[in-house]
Amino acid sequence: MHTDNFDDIRPFTDLEAQAAFDRISHDPIFKILIEQFFPEVPFEQKAQEFKAYKSIREFHIKFAHHISRATMALTCNEIHLEGAEFLTPDKAYGFISNHRDIVMDAVILQTYLYESIGQLMEISFGSNLMMNPFLVDLGKICKMYKTERGGTNRELLQKSLRLSQYLKHTIVDKNTSFWIAQRNGRTKNGIDKTDQGLIKMLSLCDRRNLKTHFSMLNITPVSISYLYEPCDYLKVRELYLKQKFGDYKKAPGEDYFSILQGIKQYKGNFCLRITPPITMSLINTLLEKKTDFCAAFTQLIDQQIISAYQLWDTNYMAYDLLHNSHKYTDFYTPERLNEFKQYINEQLKKIEDIEDMENLNKMFLELYANPVEMKKRLNRT
Repeated sequence: MHTDNFDDIRPFTDLEAQAAFDRISHDPIFKILIEQFFPEVPFEQKAQEFKAYKSIREFHIKFAHHISRATMALTCNEIHLEGAEFLTPDKAYGFISNHRDIVMDAVILQTYLYESIGQLMEISFGSNLMMNPFLVDLGKICKMYKTERGGTNRELLQKSLRLSQYLKHTIVDKNTSFWIAQRNGRTKNGIDKTDQGLIKMLSLCDRRNLKTHFSMLNITPVSISYLYEPCDYLKVRELYLKQKFGDYKKAPGEDYFSILQGIKQYKGNFCLRITPPITMSLINTLLEKKTDFCAAFTQLIDQQIISAYQLWDTNYMAYDLLHNSHKYTDFYTPERLNEFKQYINEQLKKIEDIEDMENLNKMFLELYANPVEMKKRLNRT
């Protein structure tokens, strides 16, 4: 049994959550949430109910699940949730997904897990997003664990080792699933590629027998796609400035704005596919001839995520517009193409501090077109 309590990483316990419920209920943002998502209930009544929750699970069942479903209904026409048949309620899974939205990727997976097998997983929460006490409290009652984003190389190595130990502890000792994105930060160019450093981090706490260690973690890739990419114009702006100046420093409050924008933005359709867990049998079969375990395991995750990725007409239209082709015209109508062109123009107008529309348009199209290219490359291998 692991003796480290991981107080600096873990979510709240139920007892700690009870104190957090009281603190949150007095925050002005909480009142806005109640008025938006529970308009039929007087605020004081809902605040009293909220403060009376005795556990994190009760909070999820009576509050968080309602908000996540309401948010999905407001921003999506079609919601496709698939792959629960690969899961067992009494097993814990290490979910690794591509990363398209700061909050909604994990929220929708959490919703699906609860509805399909009754599980609540722990969720990666970057230290850069812990911007104020309210967000810290909210994150920790939402079962979020902290991942560090800053420090010297030596400090980051030590923090990575502790995170590796914590995630193993979560799966093995607590029998609780976790979610972590395949890379730090969302994809800005539509290319979903797992950072090999993530797999190395997971390996740090037990490098003597990697195959056994990773089979215990029960790594389960998850593929996420949106008809309309959350924060698409913000991603294009950031990528443009990063490529032009070699670095990009976010303005104060920029992450918070992206969180709100990603939650509220109309997404059209959404698809989340859980792929089969990577079992010891699969590890032995696919990795037996590989000498670099972490590189091979990374490639295996990428293959499952890309293979399961749902392409939408926006992806096919962007590909044809980017390459001035008619290759995928069977997947969309002329009317939809005109709608998409108008959508692109409207989104790019929001980037008011950059006048290079030609390159912005190209990068916007690449964000949507690259998933098509990734599928093509996978099919050629």
